Amino acid sequence: MKHLIIIGARGFGREMFDFAHHVRAFREGAFDFKGFLDDKADALDGYPCSFGEYPPILDSVEAYVPEKDDVFFCALGDAKWRRIYADKILAKGGRFISLISDEAHIAPGAKLGQGVQICSWTSVSTNVSIGDFSVVHPYSSFGHDATVGANCTIESYVFMGGYSAIGDGTTMHVRSSILPHKRIGKNVVVGVGSAVMRNFGDGVHLFGNPAKKIEF
Repeated sequence: MKHLIIIGARGFGREMFDFAHHVRAFREGAFDFKGFLDDKADALDGYPCSFGEYPPILDSVEAYVPEKDDVFFCALGDAKWRRIYADKILAKGGRFISLISDEAHIAPGAKLGQGVQICSWTSVSTNVSIGDFSVVHPYSSFGHDATVGANCTIESYVFMGGYSAIGDGTTMHVRSSILPHKRIGKNVVVGVGSAVMRNFGDGVHLFGNPAKKIEF
């Protein structure tokens, strides 16, 4: 049996502790819960736990040394920090697992990277690729051959058409969509309810229907 350590003991970390109890791998005994890594030792204080009590905060990411049967999941909502702290553990030889809801549909030909979360009622179609450390919220849908880069955040009710693609570090907010065959680059933010109807490059903020570049 592997021992799961969740990186981050704040809101997303507590959420992932609950979520992981409902994935098949846990129910089948593939892993148990060893604890959290967080530099705030009292981060869990005062929060009730749905499963008795939370496992301990073991140490900070910087100080912890992975042990033989440890596996990790990085529960940090900000994509930038999610990858930074995942890289710290990878550099020490740590291994990450993906957490996939039983209520998600994952086509047999889909390719999922390490450290990925796929929430309930999500549809991942044939030959879709989702990169390392990407997080997919409930009710999202990915058409055949769509590509999601590493470290992306896909919020609820997002639609990606067939052969569409988004680059590493991109965030698609609630109810946004990208049409089939359209591509956007790395570190793009697609605003709530926006519809991407043409290609865009790296590092832009998009909003509207059709989506256009905006400045902050």
